[in-house]
Amino acid sequence: MRDRSWTRLAVILVACAGCRGPRPVAPSSKVRTPRLLVTIVVDQLAAWEAAERLGLLPADGGFARLRREGLTASELHFEHAATDTAAGHAALYSGEVPRVSGVFANEMPGPDGKPRSILTDEKTHLVGSDGVEIPERPGSSLARLRVETLADVLVRALPHARVYSFSLKDRAALPASGRKPTLALWLDVATEQIVTSSALPAPTVWAARVGSKEAVTSVRSNGWTLDEADRGWVEARAAAAPDDQPGEGDLAGLGRAFPHAAVGSAKAMRATPLGDRVLFALARSALGEIAADRTGAPALLALSLSSHDYVAHVFGPHSWEAWAQLVELDRRLGDLLATADRAVGPDGYAVMLTGDHGGGTLPELLPEARGLRCELGGPADHWERPCAPARRIAPHAVVESLEAVFAAVLGPGPWVVGVAEPFAYLTAHGGALSEADRRKLVEAAKTALAPLGIEDVIDARAATAPCPAGESRATLVCNAIDPTGGADLFLLVGPGAFFDADVVPGFGTSHGSRFLYDRAVPLLVRAPGRVKAGEVRATPVSFRAFAKTAASLLGVPAPEGARAGEDLAGPAR
Repeated sequence: MRDRSWTRLAVILVACAGCRGPRPVAPSSKVRTPRLLVTIVVDQLAAWEAAERLGLLPADGGFARLRREGLTASELHFEHAATDTAAGHAALYSGEVPRVSGVFANEMPGPDGKPRSILTDEKTHLVGSDGVEIPERPGSSLARLRVETLADVLVRALPHARVYSFSLKDRAALPASGRKPTLALWLDVATEQIVTSSALPAPTVWAARVGSKEAVTSVRSNGWTLDEADRGWVEARAAAAPDDQPGEGDLAGLGRAFPHAAVGSAKAMRATPLGDRVLFALARSALGEIAADRTGAPALLALSLSSHDYVAHVFGPHSWEAWAQLVELDRRLGDLLATADRAVGPDGYAVMLTGDHGGGTLPELLPEARGLRCELGGPADHWERPCAPARRIAPHAVVESLEAVFAAVLGPGPWVVGVAEPFAYLTAHGGALSEADRRKLVEAAKTALAPLGIEDVIDARAATAPCPAGESRATLVCNAIDPTGGADLFLLVGPGAFFDADVVPGFGTSHGSRFLYDRAVPLLVRAPGRVKAGEVRATPVSFRAFAKTAASLLGVPAPEGARAGEDLAGPAR
């Protein structure tokens, strides 16, 4: 082989004998491009949680394998203040902040004033697992997203590439799927089945089998219990915490303590590992289809594992349920990696795992129950977790406070359509106010909402650009607001405060702040031949590194928004 290389080099030199100058021949280094990239977003996986807990998981689990075989970046920082699922997924897969992407919140008020998914598209319909449209239900699409995604770039560069994206939420599945996926699916709790949109390809036969109402009902009928080994593991990690702490919720009869034998609906199923079991089943089926494809087409399999988020929303991150969910997630992640090994070979795929945002804690817990040392006062740690109790903000209380103060300052209303955190939406009457009256309105709102835990109120329509660089408060707020998005007031929560997620009203926890406990997540990258096994990166990286690195592993250009990001895979190693 070496002799033939020297022969080719000699031919090149002879052919170039008449050239004006010598052309140096540098040795080429072929960058390894895996056939398959698996991207995994664990919803609400905070960097503080990863730092405290991933090292406690079993050595034969999925997280330990990813850490052993790849790179661990301890902190990936989002650069916007509204840390929620839709904005986080859009940022990860496009490399753009909400101000630019147009996806700035999870929900917006619908025609009836009630919040609904920000990706709802009235021009589409939901499509059931059987491929039949549900005409009375609008579907979802990326019509609101103004930028290109990783999947968009992949399909444009390699039209034969396959893209699969699965989540329990449309706002997670769609930013990962791009506009022309092979398959993008999420859970509809009303019909208790896996669905898609008429804007996208219909479910395949295997997706219909795994995601039908019958299949979903079968999964949730198992209930959520702990065997003896898992119970011992959870008890040891949860320390002295009881299996029914103040602030934990009871979602649709699920109960507040183990065993959660009665999982009576798909809505309740989401707050158990059973929701993710459906997603893992879809992923295994997709891997089977990828393995059967003899063309060797490149593939992107994107999973957004939503149950971790719902468990925290209902029970809080220091509950027995949170620990139990994490250890099952770890086990099923290990099984998925083993399935990928069989599908394309251990060296035939890469994995990237991160979170879409972090999370806080239950307001009812004392600092020691949250694992904090607060002798010095102020923020307890690097993650900016406050020693003071968290504060749960009820959206209806915000609306009532705003209506009262606006009526006092500007006259009879109504002034407020509703709150879809972190934004308030005004009626046409409020939207038509003069600039001077809007300033009065904003100042009145600041005074009225401060006692609830709202640190600041910003006129969203008047927010100007360009946003300053860095991660200052002004930058994070500027990046979070799309002045053309239709919202009127941006409600910036203070330390430890969060809007009630309304999963179990008055209970559980949430996220959405500008502080590192909500804004920093881990990033694990397993890429044989591209990243060093066991490497740990302590220096924070920008969220743009996710799409930049993913594109590099797929062998395609990065989305425009991610081009300034860091490629953590780099050249072949």
